[in-house]
Amino acid sequence: MKVNLRHVSLAVLAMVPGPAFAGETILYQAHPDWVKEALLPVDQPSGASPFLVFDSQQRVDNGQLWQYQDTAVKITSPEMLAQFSTVAAQWSPHKGDLIVHDVSIRRDGETIDLLAKGMKLEVLRREELLEQRQLTGILSATAAIEGLRVGDVFRLRYSVTVRDKVLGERVQSTIGLPASPFRLGMGRVRAIWPVSEQSKWQVLAKGVAANPTRHGQMVELEFPLPVPKQPEMPQDAPARFQPLPIFELSTFRDWGEVSHTFAPLYQGKGKITDGSPLATEADKIAAATQEPLKRTQAALQLVQDQVRYLALSMNAGNYTPQEPDETWKLRYGDCKAKSLMLLALLDRLGIKAEAVLANTQNGHALLRRLPSAGAFDHVLVRAEVGGQTLWLDGTGIGTRLEDIHDTPDLGYVLPLRTTGGAPEMLVTHANARPAVEVSIDYDESTSYDLPSVANATVTFRGPLALGIGLAVNALAPDQRDEFIHQQMQKMIGEGQYTDLSVETSTENATAVFKGRGILTTMWRARERTRVRGLSTPLSNFTFAPDRARAEWRDIPVATRPPIAAVYHVRIHLPDGGRGYTMEGAADIDTTLGGTRFVSHAGLAGDIFRLDERSESTGAEVPAAQIAVDRAGLAKAQAQIARVVAPANATRRWELARAAKGSTQIAAINAILSANMAKKEPTADPWIARASLRKGTGDYKGAQADLTHAITLSADADTYLQRSAVNRGLGDIPAAIADARKALELDPALDGATQILATLLAEKGDLEESGSLLDEKIALGGDNKRYWEMGKVESLGLYGDSGEALKLLDGLMEMRPHSPDLLNLACWIKGMRGVDVDSAMRQCSSAIELSASPSGPLDSRAVVWFRLGRYDDALRDLDAVLRDAPSQAPSRYMRGIVLAHLGREAESKNELAIARKLDPGVDALYIRVGIKP
Repeated sequence: MKVNLRHVSLAVLAMVPGPAFAGETILYQAHPDWVKEALLPVDQPSGASPFLVFDSQQRVDNGQLWQYQDTAVKITSPEMLAQFSTVAAQWSPHKGDLIVHDVSIRRDGETIDLLAKGMKLEVLRREELLEQRQLTGILSATAAIEGLRVGDVFRLRYSVTVRDKVLGERVQSTIGLPASPFRLGMGRVRAIWPVSEQSKWQVLAKGVAANPTRHGQMVELEFPLPVPKQPEMPQDAPARFQPLPIFELSTFRDWGEVSHTFAPLYQGKGKITDGSPLATEADKIAAATQEPLKRTQAALQLVQDQVRYLALSMNAGNYTPQEPDETWKLRYGDCKAKSLMLLALLDRLGIKAEAVLANTQNGHALLRRLPSAGAFDHVLVRAEVGGQTLWLDGTGIGTRLEDIHDTPDLGYVLPLRTTGGAPEMLVTHANARPAVEVSIDYDESTSYDLPSVANATVTFRGPLALGIGLAVNALAPDQRDEFIHQQMQKMIGEGQYTDLSVETSTENATAVFKGRGILTTMWRARERTRVRGLSTPLSNFTFAPDRARAEWRDIPVATRPPIAAVYHVRIHLPDGGRGYTMEGAADIDTTLGGTRFVSHAGLAGDIFRLDERSESTGAEVPAAQIAVDRAGLAKAQAQIARVVAPANATRRWELARAAKGSTQIAAINAILSANMAKKEPTADPWIARASLRKGTGDYKGAQADLTHAITLSADADTYLQRSAVNRGLGDIPAAIADARKALELDPALDGATQILATLLAEKGDLEESGSLLDEKIALGGDNKRYWEMGKVESLGLYGDSGEALKLLDGLMEMRPHSPDLLNLACWIKGMRGVDVDSAMRQCSSAIELSASPSGPLDSRAVVWFRLGRYDDALRDLDAVLRDAPSQAPSRYMRGIVLAHLGREAESKNELAIARKLDPGVDALYIRVGIKP
C-alpha cells in the first residue's frame, strides 16, 4: 500500500496544503535556512501517539510559496509496517520543484540515512486519478522503504515550491488542521512572509491562539497541532455553521481581485475560429432557431452531450482552460474547458453570458474564506435571456429546454469580470420537471384480502435518466432484466413482476420503466375495519432536526437541493366501490421542512385517485420555524387521503361468488404463470401462489405449489409453510417431517422448534415434544417463559391437563398477574372441561389485564360453552371476530355455539367458513369433545 509522503494518516491527510506543487527532476538538498527544525520527542510514554512529528512550514516570497513538511512516524505494528513500506510524493512539475531533504530510519538511538545509502524516488508518468476521469497536473514519485521494522521511527522531510503564472505575484495556501482527540507527539503550523507582501491569514478552527510576530522584514506566525476539539454541530446545519478547521494564507486583496485575475481566461468573444468544425456547429444552431432560449439550450446540450468530461482540477492549481476549438477536436474537457466553449458558442449566437467560480462542496460557507482562487473547485456559466438569469453547467448532463431555468444549489458564486466581481448568492427555486414521476394503477376490485395488482410506470428525467440510460445500454439482456426488476422493487415495492421494459430517450433525457406486478395487500386493520393507505412523498417525508442543545437552538436547518417528484395513483375498489369511503383531505398545499407538497384526492364510484407533487427549493428553515414545521408535518401526514372499507366488504372466504370475471384474480394468475414459465424460474412465484391458494382455502393446491418450490430452492421457511398446509390437510406425519427438515436446515429457527413440539404433542409423542421444549427452557434468557408456556399448553391440550395446570401454578406464583398465564389457564381448563369455576375468574382477570383482549375472550367463550351459557359464549366470540374475522378457531367455535342455540343454518355457514380458512380446524375441538 502506498502512503503519500505528506500524509501519515487519514487525519493528517487533511493537513496537506491546497493549491501547491512543481520540475520533473526531483531535487535532493538540505532544508533551507529559514526552516525551524523539529526535534523528535524522547521518552514517549506507553500508549503515546505513533505520529511523533507533523511539522508544516511555509514561506511566501516574491510570488513564490515554499512548503516544507516534516513527518516522523513510529512503526508500532505489522499493519503499520505494511502501510509505510511504500511512500509516494506528489507535485506539479509545471509550477515548481519537489525537493527531498531527508528520508531516514531511527532505530535503537541510531539514524539510518536512506538517501546516503543511495535511495532515489522514481517518477511515475501516469496521472494519479486518470481512472476517475480526472487530470490534476500532479505527478507522483514513489520509493520502497527497505529494511523498515516494527519499532523503527520513519522520518521524511521534503519541500514543494510553487509559482503560478496565472496568479502572477499572488500566493495562496490552505492547510487542513487536525483537531483533538487526534494526537501528535509534536505538531506545528508555521508561516513566514515579508512585511511588504501584506499577506492575509486566518485560522478558522475554534480555540486557536495564533499571533504573528515581526522579525526584521519578516512576519512569522506559529501555532501548535492538534487544534482543540471543535464544537459539534448538527449534521443538517448550514455549511456556514459547520466546523471548518483550516489555516489560510492569501495575498489577494479582495474577491474583486480574484475575479479580475481570472476574467481574462473566460472571454468567449472570438474564441471560435471562423470555418472551424466548432463554428459549423454554432452556425447549425443559429440556422435551426431564432429564439435565444432555444439557442442557449442547444449550445448547452452540445457541450454536455458531445464533449466528454475529464477533470483538470482547479483546486490543484489548474486554472487555464483549453481553447474551444481544441476542446471540440479532442471531444473532452473539464469544467473550465466546457465553460469557455459554452461562452464562445453563446457569444457567437448573440447570448450575453459570463463565467462564475463556485465551490461545489462548501459554497454556502464561502464568505468565511479568505479571497483566493483556492476557495473554488468549479466554474460554470451565467447567461441572461429574456430578462431571466440562467445557470448553465457544461459538466452536467440531461439539461433540456424544460430544465433550462433550474438552479444548482451552489451557495455563493463569484462572477468573473475584468472590472472585478463580488460573491453573490445563487438563489435557488423549485425545478421545472420532476426528476421522478410514478404512476400506478392498482386493481383491487375483487377483495382487499387478495394481493394488489399494480400496473406501474416510473419516469426518470434529466441527469438521472441519462445515467440510467448509460447503465442500461451497457448491460447484457439478462442483466438488463434484473436491473429493471430491481428498479420496480425499489420504486413500487417488493413483489412478483412481469411485462418489464425500459425505454430511454437522449433527446428528451428520460428513462421510462414499465411493468405489472402483484404486491402484498396494503389494506391494514384499524379497529373493526380495513384502511388503504398510500406511500407518497408526503407520507415518507421526515423532518426531525436535533436542536436539543442550548447552543444549537438558533441554528437553522439546511434542506435538500432543488428536486421535484410526482406521484399518481388509481385504485379500483371491490364491490363497485359500494360502502367504501374516503378519509383525509381532498386537497393539500403546504410547505414543510423546505419542501412544498401539493396533492389532490377523490373517490368516485369504484375509483380512488390521488395525485401529489413534492418540490424542494433548497431554502433554509429558520430555527424558530422548526417546531411549527414538525407539528405541521404530523398534521399533514394525518390528513393524507385514504380509503376505508365497509364492514361487509367481500372477504377471501367469500371469493367463490366473486372469482368469476375477476380481473384481479385473472391478473394475479397471469403474472405468476409468466414468472413460472421463465427459462430459469425461482421458487418465488410458486410460494406466492401457495400463499394465495392457502388463503382462499385451496390447501391441496398450496401443497403442490410448495412442493414444487422446494424442488427449486429448499429452505427452512418453505418447509415450515408446507408443514402448516399438511397439518391443515390432516397429515400430521408429513407436517412433522417438514418441521424436522426446517429445523435441520436452520437449527436456530425458534419457530420450527415450537411448531415441531406442538405437532409431536398432537401426534401423541409428548416425551419428544417435552424434550425439545426443555432444551430451550434450559437455555434461559428472555424467551424462557414463552418456552415454559409452550410446554404447558402442549401438555394441557394433548396430555395430562392436571400435570399441566400444576406446572402453570408454579409459573403463576412468580407472575400471578400475568395476562398471558391467566389466559393460558382459562384456555386449558375450558378446552379440557376441568375446574371451569376457577377458569371463569382467570378468564375475566386476563381480559381486564390484557392490552388486546381478543385471546382471553376466545378462551372465555369456551368456558361459557362448558357451562352451557351459549348466549354469553356467542357474545364473546362476536367481539373476537369483529376484530379478527379470519380467525378460524373462533369461527368454528361460533358455529358450535350457534348449533346449540338451534340456529342450524347460521351454524353450517360459520363452520363452512372456518373449514375453508383451516381444513384441520375440527381436530383439536373433536379431541376434547367439542363437536357440532
